[in-house]
Amino acid sequence: MGNRFGTSEWNASIADLGTLLPLAFALATFNGFAPATMFFLWGIAYIISGWWFRLPLSVQPLKAMSVIAIASALPVEWLTGAAIMYGIVLLILSLSGIVDMLQRWFSPAIVSGIQTGIGLILIQKALELVWDKGLWLHQDEISGYAGILFMLLIMPALYMIGNRIKWPVALFTVLGFMAYALISGAVTLHTPQSLRFFSPAAVPWHLSMDILLVLIIPQLPLTLGNAMYAASDACHRFWPERAQIRKITPKKLGISIGLLNMFIGSLGGFPMCHGAGGIGAYKRFGARSGGTVIITGGMLIILALVGGARALFFIPVPFLAALLALDALRMAGMIRNLNMGYEWLTAAVVAVVSLLTRNLTLALLSGLLVERLIFAPRWRNVKKLPAFYAVWLLPARIAAQQCLHAIPKKEKT
Repeated sequence: MGNRFGTSEWNASIADLGTLLPLAFALATFNGFAPATMFFLWGIAYIISGWWFRLPLSVQPLKAMSVIAIASALPVEWLTGAAIMYGIVLLILSLSGIVDMLQRWFSPAIVSGIQTGIGLILIQKALELVWDKGLWLHQDEISGYAGILFMLLIMPALYMIGNRIKWPVALFTVLGFMAYALISGAVTLHTPQSLRFFSPAAVPWHLSMDILLVLIIPQLPLTLGNAMYAASDACHRFWPERAQIRKITPKKLGISIGLLNMFIGSLGGFPMCHGAGGIGAYKRFGARSGGTVIITGGMLIILALVGGARALFFIPVPFLAALLALDALRMAGMIRNLNMGYEWLTAAVVAVVSLLTRNLTLALLSGLLVERLIFAPRWRNVKKLPAFYAVWLLPARIAAQQCLHAIPKKEKT
């Protein structure tokens, strides 16, 4: 059963870019990654994934690791090293069978709590991005208030359009801005020089413990829950025949993520994984085979080779921030799927600790403590806590205050 490259595959090929482009923009802005390097290596990962699995299996930047990296402005050295280390960790967990044993530890409440925490932090970073950059990059004179107002007006419009029209209008708009930058000459095309995309990297072993605690452990439950267990389930639900033929399992996806990250990290790129959300987006826009993923990868590689990756910076900042915030709200809303008892409280604790401390390892440990030692024995069979409607106000208030703090007061001149 081979890959297809028909109209539906082309239509769905940009469905996964709604998450990728805003994160690429943020990683380039806050962490100093070269967009061409990211696009080139991610494009290769897309093509390998589509060719090997022959399924519309999305390839996305690691969400938890992206949030930590962006929030802390971590250097590229840390992140490329983390990619290699993370690949090794996932290969060990997958090949040894430990992946199946870990599934019971990372409950839906823990995974949803991490997703919600990541969503809240991404909303905060979207506000900071617009406040710092205004409407366009490198134009400091434009008020941050105008940029935030623009972003807040764009978000409901994009949301309503997305619900009514089954075409990725927002992404067409983004690609339109990039195309205009290329056509107008604001971004100059040049002869392909692929060797410049490779920045060989090695693991900074003297930082290995820091990378493990700060980046890898917080990402692990999200990868296991969303990129392996949920992604495997989504493939079998959406394309059962192909998934059965290709023998899609969490273990096989873990091996894929491990090998891809070792490859990407060793050449100076940011780590990636498969994602159930991206798979759902591909399905929504009509993808039926790995041809969709190959087309996406091909577009990224071409943009990198001809210098088009720099066109990413000619998109209005509030527009990209709005896309990032909408995706963040979708992630933060995962908590709604939980029972309004100890599951919700566990997830709320993880989310609030994530937002307050920016330390997802501490948030994970807090969630495990709450779930295993405090609430679980007492409330495991309780579907709804009597004081729930009073309890939820505290984390909601804290989350709102933290997001508002993303808008610093400008010093009076």
